[in-house]
Amino acid sequence: MMKHSFLFILMVGFSFFSNGQADMNFKETKHDFGSIKPGKDTLWYNFAFTNSGSEPLTIQDVKTSCDCTLAEWPKTSIQPGRTAVIKGGFKIENKSGPFEKNIIIIANTSPATTILTIKGEIVSESKTP
Repeated sequence: MMKHSFLFILMVGFSFFSNGQADMNFKETKHDFGSIKPGKDTLWYNFAFTNSGSEPLTIQDVKTSCDCTLAEWPKTSIQPGRTAVIKGGFKIENKSGPFEKNIIIIANTSPATTILTIKGEIVSESKTP
C-alpha cells in the first residue's frame, strides 16, 4: 500500500512539472501619477503584459483595494507570446493627499496572484495670502 501511495505521488509530481503554464510578464507593476490637481476625473494607467508562458493565460478575477480603485482586464484568454493590458484607475473626486492602491490579479499562473500598484498625491493649489 505504501509503495502505491509513493508511486502515485511521484506520478502526480512528474505530470505537474511536465505541464506548461501561463506566465504574466509585466513591463512594470507600479505606476506613480506624481502630483495631481483635485478634480472629478478618474486617473487611468495601462499596465501592459505578455503571456510569456506556454499555455493560454486566463484571468479568473481582479480585486481592488477599495471602491475608489477601478480595473479593466481582458475577459478572454491571452495566447502564449501575445500582449494585453490591464487598465488601473483611481477616482480622485473628493480626495486629497497621498494615495497608494493595489489591483490584485488572480490568474492561472504560478504564483496565482499578481499585485499592481498605482500611487500619487492629490495636491490643492497653494493659497496666496
